[in-house]
Amino acid sequence: MRRGPKFVATLIAVALVSVLTALDQTVVSTALPHMIADLQGAAILGWVFTAYLVAATATVALAGKLADLFGRRALFLGAVMVFLVGSLLCGLANSMLPLVLSRAVQGIGAGAINALSLIVMADLFSARERGKWQAINNVGFATASAVGPSVGGVLSDTISWRWIFLINIPVCAVILGVVWYGLEHTPMHVRRPAIDWRGATWSMVGIVCVLLALTWGGNEFAWISPQIGGLLVITALAAVLLRRAEQRADDPLVPAGIVCGPVVPYACVAIFGQFFVWFTMILIAPLRLQLVLGESATHAGALLTPGIVIAPVSAFIAGQLVSRRGKSRLTARIGGLCLVIGPAMLLYVPARAADLWVLLSFAVAGLGTGFCGPSLMTAFQNVIARHQIGAGLGLFSLFRQLGSSVGTAAIGAIVGSSVALVAPKQIEGAIGQAVIVQLAAGLAVLVAVWRMADIPLGTTRSMEADVAGTPTLREAWSHVGAHH
Repeated sequence: MRRGPKFVATLIAVALVSVLTALDQTVVSTALPHMIADLQGAAILGWVFTAYLVAATATVALAGKLADLFGRRALFLGAVMVFLVGSLLCGLANSMLPLVLSRAVQGIGAGAINALSLIVMADLFSARERGKWQAINNVGFATASAVGPSVGGVLSDTISWRWIFLINIPVCAVILGVVWYGLEHTPMHVRRPAIDWRGATWSMVGIVCVLLALTWGGNEFAWISPQIGGLLVITALAAVLLRRAEQRADDPLVPAGIVCGPVVPYACVAIFGQFFVWFTMILIAPLRLQLVLGESATHAGALLTPGIVIAPVSAFIAGQLVSRRGKSRLTARIGGLCLVIGPAMLLYVPARAADLWVLLSFAVAGLGTGFCGPSLMTAFQNVIARHQIGAGLGLFSLFRQLGSSVGTAAIGAIVGSSVALVAPKQIEGAIGQAVIVQLAAGLAVLVAVWRMADIPLGTTRSMEADVAGTPTLREAWSHVGAHH
């Protein structure tokens, strides 16, 4: 694509959808009391949050594969339309059950959008350029997720909770127009595509079951209950059936070669851990400030602002460094260190400077998020062949979404029961347990980025290159062998 008005329009669309889908992931958290007052149905209130996360996570990998089969624009327009319809239905819901179902529709659109925004960015830029431009996607996603609770609170208090959904409609309408104008139709296959429906089905069943187990475990049901055990058994069975389906499929959902090599497995682990840490920091830090240290919601929000600002600034810096150096492992390692240091700081909070200490911890985690995001995405895309870029980035998006979903569910399960007691001592103890889990995720990021190969970035754009234009995994291995 030439870098004219259509190119700019496409970048604007990607930035807008990244903000929109991430915002709706956390915006409902502060609006829940208003929803209960209007709709009742407190028994299924948690599903307003869970339905969106589960649906978004379950559909993200399939969306990437469909983008390879049918082209980017058709899928992008369809995903935005689904998100728009879901937002409208949420805003018009007259009871809690329709709201939960509408949130699931929203999540389906959001999962597809998250994958497609990464794929479109990969199409627009060469591997070496992506570092500085991918910050648009990472910054929008991470920042909007962090400010979502504040936005939801303001709209719910001043207008109505319904506007946290209805405001999406004009924004989606603008995005549809911009995508239609800016993103050119590029059919990916001349033959009739073979869709791996079995693989798609078993992947979604497994993802939904494991997320439900993490969400319900310790809250709705005991961890050793038949319900949680049954979900885990179904998850394991789905994994076995998925593997069998992928081995037999003519065109598998996730081609086997993608998950091998010196970069892709480590990048997937690292992006999972990165989003696990960042989203759980968004959950833990305000709880400590408000329920343990006694700060108001306004003051807590102000204390977290530096971390929210640092994340996009550091993402921009990391992107520039990656583009200038032509390699991404150094910035990824800096990010990994920060994602360990940030949570580790919360293991001991000095009484005399507790507020400042939590602020610094959140800011360090924000720095790690900013440095890791563009670095990991650029390294991952650099070793994926053009004809598999959709499936590859669908896989990457899946691990990113799983990090936020699993992290939120797991930490929510650890902290949730103590929050209901509103007892600072119990809450502080539960947060301490949650921080240990968070720290383990940060260590996983650090180990993964330390082992990841540092492949020099290519200079050919994916949409203009043929399959040989992008380094394959075999070529990546050969390169590593030649230098080690």
